[in-house]
Amino acid sequence: MVKSKFRIFPSERMSAEFPWQIWAVGWLCIFKAIIWLAYEPNISGDLLRFFGTKYLLEMLPLIICGIGIWNMRKWAVWGAVAMCAINLVIFFFTPQAFSAIAVKSEAIIWSVLLSSVTLLCNGPVGDLLILLAAPTLLKHIKKNN
Repeated sequence: MVKSKFRIFPSERMSAEFPWQIWAVGWLCIFKAIIWLAYEPNISGDLLRFFGTKYLLEMLPLIICGIGIWNMRKWAVWGAVAMCAINLVIFFFTPQAFSAIAVKSEAIIWSVLLSSVTLLCNGPVGDLLILLAAPTLLKHIKKNN
């Protein structure tokens, strides 16, 4: 029986020599997958159902891609790139999507702060960061494998 080298939390990722881009994009994928569970968007029922279904379908693949990126798997990078590209298309064709990531609060500072976090993790900013990091991730994966 062959033991798999695929680990949920590879110990190499805590090494100072581990590429920070791989570490960061792995966490970003995981945060994209679960952050929507922590807030309640202020949108209509049909749109809420659409985005709820979208996030639910993305959750497991994003977690798997994040862990796969930590394990330096090329398929994980391409999976994350595909999901981010799909997200950007959805955001482009659904202008109400920005209200789905905005956090409403009575304190304006919390609204701005939490909306910035959700925009980074769950919005087009996070998608663009992952797409821009993809060539660097693939370079590190090719060099280490």
